[in-house]
Amino acid sequence: MGAAENIPYELRAIGAEEVGGLLGLAARTVLETVACRPDFPVRISMRPATWIAGEVLEWREANRAGQQARRRRRGSSAATT
Repeated sequence: MGAAENIPYELRAIGAEEVGGLLGLAARTVLETVACRPDFPVRISMRPATWIAGEVLEWREANRAGQQARRRRRGSSAATT
């Protein structure tokens, strides 16, 4: 068993390919459109681009399409009342 297996997944460094797998996107899409968003987790290294898995998972949960749509609806109804 290697040292990486002893590290909990949430604390592991993952690359663009694995981030893409978590988000259902191609690695190139992650690098060109998602990773540059100001609310996306900060990279722990630039080359290769890596992130902390747990931070990416938290971001994914906070940015699920259904949740964003509900937030927008709530926000727009509040603005009209």
